[in-house]
Amino acid sequence: MLSNRPAPARTLPSGGPSPAGLGPVWPAVAAFAGVAAVLFLVMGAVAPHLPRASGPHLAPPFTGPSWLAGWAQWDSGWYHEIASKGYSYVAGRQSTVAFFPAYPLVMRAVAPVVGDVYVAGVVVTLLAGAAAAALLFTWLRSRLSAPAAWAALAAFLLFPYAFFLYGVVYADALFIAALLGAFLLLEDDRPFLAGMAGAVATAARPVGIVLVVGLAVRALERRGVFERSPAGDRRVDWRRARWADAGVLVSAAGLGAWCVYLWARFDDPFAFASAQAAWHQGAGPATWLKFQFFHDIADLRSPRAWVLFMAHPVLTLAAAALLPRVFRRFGVGYGVYASLLIGLSALSTKNFFGMARYLLAAFPVFAVLGELLVERPALRRAALGASGVSLVVLTAIFGTGYYLS
Repeated sequence: MLSNRPAPARTLPSGGPSPAGLGPVWPAVAAFAGVAAVLFLVMGAVAPHLPRASGPHLAPPFTGPSWLAGWAQWDSGWYHEIASKGYSYVAGRQSTVAFFPAYPLVMRAVAPVVGDVYVAGVVVTLLAGAAAAALLFTWLRSRLSAPAAWAALAAFLLFPYAFFLYGVVYADALFIAALLGAFLLLEDDRPFLAGMAGAVATAARPVGIVLVVGLAVRALERRGVFERSPAGDRRVDWRRARWADAGVLVSAAGLGAWCVYLWARFDDPFAFASAQAAWHQGAGPATWLKFQFFHDIADLRSPRAWVLFMAHPVLTLAAAALLPRVFRRFGVGYGVYASLLIGLSALSTKNFFGMARYLLAAFPVFAVLGELLVERPALRRAALGASGVSLVVLTAIFGTGYYLS
């Protein structure tokens, strides 16, 4: 049975100290701002080469300053429509219900301040990305040496697809900031507040459901529920659990509220999943077995298309290869979270496309990568340099209307 008696938080050796009092986060924000400045210059430079309309996804077209137009491409148009007009759903057709509500709601709140819905999205993404950098740095410093923490942060900020954190009108930056806040609040022994932050994440992206599981497992792990026996076997001792830690389950409220809204408005609580079929990406064997992936490979006609397409499965496999080290270094909770995030995201894509962007939320993977890079200085310089150059190049490519994720 679960116990009501008070019990001190038990943190595994891999968990590190409480995040409270670890010092200022401004160096991480400054690093983020430096990269952001470079990428904004890149976007401004390529803006004259952006087609007048990069496709029917932008409706209405971008109306803000022309040098910001590169940040509003592809799915940005869906978020603009939601923030401007609300949700709509037509069965069998691409509909706005496929996009979760947290991000467009914040866009709608900011738009009157900046005077344009797309510009509001750029501002929200930029601020959320800075928050994500600060929160990640706090988490890293509580677990890694200073050099490893900085290497991990650099790997995150310079990741080739990290431009989605710096201004792209997509929900990823807000999602990552919310989930990092949830884990940090849990580590500070505030499970209910962690659940509240997690609710923002589950209302931001469909894969947010894995956060509920990750928080719950980590909460139990902190109490010693999964401690090893003297013989080295892992055992489960439910008597160590605390009812207060059930507060992390509040994180499911974001998804729950979204389903209730869809049920009341469109008579389908899972309309967001139903709408995926219009993108030919519904759940089923064809998606799980990646039939589309093999079809798309056969249609690739240029080296650039090949590299940009294959980057997604290659980076996915590289991240998955680091998962055993995540379990060893940071424990079951973070290992389960990262594994589910990568696994569920990969399973739900028809051809792996988009996975490189989804990997940004697998922050424990960047932590172990930072440690590996510190152990190999030559590799660190080469890897971070190549990653930074790739980030600039991909930002320019995306800013000229090319679909990357």
